[in-house]
Amino acid sequence: MEESTIAALPEAPVNLRELEEALEVEGAHEIAAGFLEDIAAIPDKLTNSLRARDKDGVRSAAHLLKGCCLIIFARKTAELASSMEKLAIAGSFEECDQLLTNLLDSLNDTVECLENYLDES
Repeated sequence: MEESTIAALPEAPVNLRELEEALEVEGAHEIAAGFLEDIAAIPDKLTNSLRARDKDGVRSAAHLLKGCCLIIFARKTAELASSMEKLAIAGSFEECDQLLTNLLDSLNDTVECLENYLDES
């Protein structure tokens, strides 16, 4: 069993240490790679659904993103996705519009963190 050599960084978009402790290093790498594949279409789905004022599309994409982020310990992005999901359910599209940039920025940080993590292994 390979031990984690990653320091816990409280401000990191993904708690890689916790991910490796939960899944061991090899499992963490597999989950990280799977996350990147699974969420690739979500930014476009969120943006397009929001433009179309498609309540179910926004809710569904935000819900999927929230679940994926919770699996990899990306708490900030998961919290933003959860907020987007709740706003979509309420039909608060103007608030969703305001939240979208922050959510996508946080997701980009999460993706960059995981890509760097996988590149270093």
